[in-house]
Amino acid sequence: MGESSRTILYLGTGNLHKVSEFERLAPPSVTILPSPSPPVEETGLSFFANALIKARNAALSFPGPPGEIVFADDSGLVVPAIGGEPGVRSARYAGPEASDLENREALQRRMKGIPQESRKASFVCVLVAVRSGSGALVAAASGRVEGRIANGPMGEGGFGYDPLFLPEGYYVTFGLMAPEEKNRISHRARAFQGLLSLLVAA
Repeated sequence: MGESSRTILYLGTGNLHKVSEFERLAPPSVTILPSPSPPVEETGLSFFANALIKARNAALSFPGPPGEIVFADDSGLVVPAIGGEPGVRSARYAGPEASDLENREALQRRMKGIPQESRKASFVCVLVAVRSGSGALVAAASGRVEGRIANGPMGEGGFGYDPLFLPEGYYVTFGLMAPEEKNRISHRARAFQGLLSLLVAA
């Protein structure tokens, strides 16, 4: 990935929120293009396993030439007080077709009565890059941001659990933060920076 040329990375997702977020995270020399793929069951027991499943699914159905870099993410919220839930099931915590609102409400019900000192949580993101056509693994990186779960939703920005997550050192949730501020500290930003550094070195 040369510094003087533009690099195109294909993001294997149908989630337009994630596409927009990665577009904002990408430096000027990197272009993010969506690479929608057929639905695939996320059967992995870890964020890495599910990210690899999604990346390879997108790579094997990629409509362009082989050898392009296709990447996918698996991310979620980890709350120790409830055994690490929602974890790898974050996107389907309230059911296979659950909306963001339904997932947040399910988490709030699960955490009812849990005191402030036990509401610690982490947002985790794992990114996996593979080659189109073969699905060969190129690189993987992870990012994490610590915080806690608010007593109730705050803000309507972001997506997923953002209105419930208070990052460490802040008094507003990701749902209230300006996108620029969230992207400076988020788990996805940290994972993407790590992935880009590996791809530059590759």
